[in-house]
Amino acid sequence: MIASTLRTYPRLRLHLQGGVALMWPVIERKIGDLSEVLDNLGVFRSSPEELVAICPSGFRRVPIAQGPGYYLSLQGFGADQVAFAHTHPDSEEWVIVLKGGGRALLAENPIPLKTGLMIGRGAAHPHGFVSGGEGLYLLSVQLPRPAEGSTTWDQPGETSDPIDCAVAGTCRRCPRCGGHSLNVTASLFLCENCAWEF
Repeated sequence: MIASTLRTYPRLRLHLQGGVALMWPVIERKIGDLSEVLDNLGVFRSSPEELVAICPSGFRRVPIAQGPGYYLSLQGFGADQVAFAHTHPDSEEWVIVLKGGGRALLAENPIPLKTGLMIGRGAAHPHGFVSGGEGLYLLSVQLPRPAEGSTTWDQPGETSDPIDCAVAGTCRRCPRCGGHSLNVTASLFLCENCAWEF
């Protein structure tokens, strides 16, 4: 993800009594976020599978929009993939299952997931996900965006052997979060989700 910010100025208009209208920017966009498409098209539609290229090595996340107070993203899991348990002490999360199924691992109480289900998780609650045989696509809203470095990794994970990847050349599963990790140098991999190098 490129760290620079692109400010766009779509406007939200509020009409007050007496015909007075106030306008203010709706959102600040970051280069590479899916929301950047709105600047070019205004409106678009897509299925989750068209936006998240799943890979057998690890789950994938595509940012839609993000800022200090929020993080909106799509997550895609292939069959039987895991997002290892972790905790955001400073951020709640709302997740909507767009397609597929699996389990949300919320402390000691796994919740079965199926298309159309929504779950909420308060700040400081350990959580993770495991997809079922048909895969899993989630819409995630985190409020506020977790602070850099605040996430704790609660479940010991493991990596996978490197594989040839249609998306990223050579890839493997991140042993910290379970995310898709691309090969950036001969023996160094970078996780797309948690940015861990291993």
